[in-house]
Amino acid sequence: MILTSKDSAWDFKENPPHVAILPLACLEPHGTHLPVGTDQFIVTEIAQQAAELLSFQTFLLPTWPLGLSMQHTGQAGTFSLGFETLWAVVRDIVLALHEHDIHHVAIINNHGSPTTSTARPIGNFIVKTAVRQLNYETPGLTAIWVQPFSAGREALKELFSSADQDIHAGAIETSILMHLTPVLVGPLPHDHAPEFRSVWMDNTHSFPIAPDEIWGKPGESTAEKGKQALDAVVNATVEYIEHSFTQLDQIKGSLSNDRT
Repeated sequence: MILTSKDSAWDFKENPPHVAILPLACLEPHGTHLPVGTDQFIVTEIAQQAAELLSFQTFLLPTWPLGLSMQHTGQAGTFSLGFETLWAVVRDIVLALHEHDIHHVAIINNHGSPTTSTARPIGNFIVKTAVRQLNYETPGLTAIWVQPFSAGREALKELFSSADQDIHAGAIETSILMHLTPVLVGPLPHDHAPEFRSVWMDNTHSFPIAPDEIWGKPGESTAEKGKQALDAVVNATVEYIEHSFTQLDQIKGSLSNDRT
């Protein structure tokens, strides 16, 4: 069972959640063919489907729409928070949940990328640091972060030949929106896959590398691939969350036993 903001306080008292999911998005340009809310639409759907599949009693929070989009600064449609602001948002929400006896929190930190492992955040970089500090400083709390495209990267690489070049507004995001909300997808633009590693996005703005805010091959997009991709990353996200909480509970249980 999942609880949302549509449920009453009585529902929370009768069915107290064991886990909370906090989806975080970004509001930023996605080429000429996708809306600035692309990340929010995708992350919200992943979080909803994942919450329905988790074996835990789960509280699904509303998606937080604004993240860190410094690499797009100066481009139309970019709405970004500061590092300190997002840190405070994550901290305050997680601590509020902890105070209400929800001690396991999974932050879906935007959608991530199939080009990196689950250990390196793509976007909203401060979230990893915030989660580490919350765990160290808050007894009884177990917080994790996950990026679905990174968790499901092997499946995405099988679906999309351009997955290793899919950084922003490419075939994966475009295909998922073609499946979810085709009315929001405009005419597909030309592919643009620069011969640079995406790590350079940590050191410079995006527009010198991708002037139209496209880094990938949207021309390969189809709604059918979008459905398959969404299913794959949802399943990978669920597996990651359940495995992480199980492992951490075992580790923390061992630590508690060692101290007694």
